[in-house]
Amino acid sequence: MRAVAPVTSGLLLEVPAETVYGFLSQLPNHQRMGGRRFRLKGFAVDRLGAKILVCGPLGIRRTVETTITCLHPSRGVGGTAMIGRRTVAHVHWTIDAVGERSRVALTATVLRVGALDRLLLAAGGRRWLARSFDRVLMLLAATLGAPALGETAPVSVPNGDQGG
Repeated sequence: MRAVAPVTSGLLLEVPAETVYGFLSQLPNHQRMGGRRFRLKGFAVDRLGAKILVCGPLGIRRTVETTITCLHPSRGVGGTAMIGRRTVAHVHWTIDAVGERSRVALTATVLRVGALDRLLLAAGGRRWLARSFDRVLMLLAATLGAPALGETAPVSVPNGDQGG
């Protein structure tokens, strides 16, 4: 199996890292950032897991089961995302304090990918996911009432045989 490069997007926000972490560490808050592309369909009893319906172009729908596996106060929130029985990714929010501002990055690293998801990623899904992450970050900024001050992390969408 070929490696699938991570997809990352980031913004500098005019809000302290503690505020961003406080919001992101509560999984129910994530439903306010999904827009039309990521719809939370239900939460685990412990509120550390959720089912998300990913709504892509051309009517493509994928159900993702997420679980928060790491909480690092004021630095980040991360967990796993499973699609079906074969595709597994690590998704992580990284929060870096920059004075009273925060540099926030959202990264997805595919650890294992099934055939259908490999095809979707190769057929433009990586670019779609990168743009979706940009939108999620803008919705985070709007939800927190924090002006976005600019992109801080490049979107990793390599050319060539890794899809995109």
